[in-house]
Amino acid sequence: MSRVTRRRVTATALVAGVALTTGIALTAPSASAVPAQEAAAAQRQHLPRLAQQWVNAWNTGDGAAMGALFAPDGVYTDHAFQAAFTGPAGAKLWVELTMRSIANAKVTVKNAFCSGDNIAVTWTFSGTFTDKAALTPPYSAAGKSFAVPVSTVITTRHNLITAVDDYYNLADVLRQVGLPAGPFTPPSMG
Repeated sequence: MSRVTRRRVTATALVAGVALTTGIALTAPSASAVPAQEAAAAQRQHLPRLAQQWVNAWNTGDGAAMGALFAPDGVYTDHAFQAAFTGPAGAKLWVELTMRSIANAKVTVKNAFCSGDNIAVTWTFSGTFTDKAALTPPYSAAGKSFAVPVSTVITTRHNLITAVDDYYNLADVLRQVGLPAGPFTPPSMG
């Protein structure tokens, strides 16, 4: 089994374990339910130290802090955007690119657990697109906000991150900001 296949199997098992052990659905909750759920989760939540540092780096937009968490060969993969960044410099760059494109980017943890060298985190990613978002004209999401559920698997070695795999539905983000999300179907000409 390849390393990538093992990581995907681990990610699926860990995310499924979070959903089963916590009873949390991996779909977006209603907007009115989000604040109450987040408050309750925050009260009972105890994040592994490395996961808390990862959250703090995202919520402060601190690319250098994110980079400091990574092993030299560590890879940060955002599967929705099909983007991968390697090493501390790559992780730092990913945070900087995200912050340039998304104002007020925020990670709100719903749940997390650790199993060996793996940490599974379910969370909500939210923010507002800036005019610097790399979207192809004529599309623009500037000033439009979104909030989507995310599942992340963090793999560690010697207290450093060797892999982060973020899984969320890019179509959810695009639909929330009013952009096309899927194959274009032209309107009927009849």
